[in-house]
Amino acid sequence: MPLGAAQAQTADSAEQLIARWSASDTTCRDPAASAIDAVGACEQRDTLAKVLALAGLCHAPAAEADRSNNAVWTRCAGGAQQEATRATSHFHRMGGVFVLSARLAGSTQVYFIVDSGAATVQIPEEAVEELKRAGKLTEADFIGQRRFSLADGRTMQQRVFRLHSLQIGDRIMENVLATMGPAKSRALLGQSFLRRLNWWKIDNVKNAIEFEFTGAF
Repeated sequence: MPLGAAQAQTADSAEQLIARWSASDTTCRDPAASAIDAVGACEQRDTLAKVLALAGLCHAPAAEADRSNNAVWTRCAGGAQQEATRATSHFHRMGGVFVLSARLAGSTQVYFIVDSGAATVQIPEEAVEELKRAGKLTEADFIGQRRFSLADGRTMQQRVFRLHSLQIGDRIMENVLATMGPAKSRALLGQSFLRRLNWWKIDNVKNAIEFEFTGAF
């Protein structure tokens, strides 16, 4: 999409978009921000990153970026690809589903089923309790409860919380909206993670998930 179309979509100039991205990024990374503010800011930042990419801007690696003057976003040179923001992680096939290893809040390891039909990332109760014992999750991280519709038409109410970080391979997404699943349930890698990516795809030859994420560090 050309710059003009991207700007028309948001009614903002590139400079305004970068300023909004920077403000959202600051709140996203602020350890003093409330759970709901941090999650909202991170999601807004990652949405703006997609618009900036469509406008022909590239995100500089953290080591090169000067956040004080918005040099974190620059005009892409010669159709440069966002290679630094791309990652590949291998998965296992179990019973016809893709199972992917991930690390929660830098400590707890879980195995996710990649489920694009799930509204959020779902973490089994046992893993949530482990995060609490490790001090990686507190009551301040819980945002309330939501009622979700299941594939069979039933509804279920689950506690919603802020997962401080979710790492797949060497990429980390911070402040991910998650729900606590029942005991012995499966961990689901749902849309609260997937929609924040620029794109993702399953490679059936390599048995891997490939994705691009400009919020990674």
